[in-house]
Amino acid sequence: MDLELLNRARKGDRMAFGELYDRHHAVVWRFVVHRMNSNPQAEDIVHDTFMELLKHLDRYNPERGAAFDTFLCSIADKLILKHRRKLEREVPFETLEQPEPPVFNSPSGHFEQQANQTLDVQKATETLPERQREVLRLKDAEEFSLQEIVETVGTTLPAVKALLFRAREGVKRFLNPAHQKKDV
Repeated sequence: MDLELLNRARKGDRMAFGELYDRHHAVVWRFVVHRMNSNPQAEDIVHDTFMELLKHLDRYNPERGAAFDTFLCSIADKLILKHRRKLEREVPFETLEQPEPPVFNSPSGHFEQQANQTLDVQKATETLPERQREVLRLKDAEEFSLQEIVETVGTTLPAVKALLFRAREGVKRFLNPAHQKKDV
């Protein structure tokens, strides 16, 4: 169905492009909002994703094995990285506002403990290099397959596996400093 709509859109059928947008907007929106932590500019990135698709309708090739959603998310991912790089050039990281952690009050302390563990994992993830953080998020939060991650980030399967391994090791070391490698 998507391929048929895409072929019609390539021939200038605006209704077909509109149908593609309607079918895939929600997936791209969830991907972008999750990646950008509900950044107000998320809708701009979603819009720009579909504008990029419109400009380059010929770039999607189903013979490469990627689902159309994966293809769209790879476009969105590149736009998010471009947006982040622009922000890094414009505003020093230290001046960015950091959200306050949520406060949970419960008699048993169970929810507070879970919230603290979640915050610790988020802090650990933030210490990772961007590429490791991206691969870990795609695998664990977005539940992408390894092949989908390869297609999204534009690298090889061994590289994705290595990045994923290093990211998980980095989180473990952050959460449990006793397991850090010792210099010999």
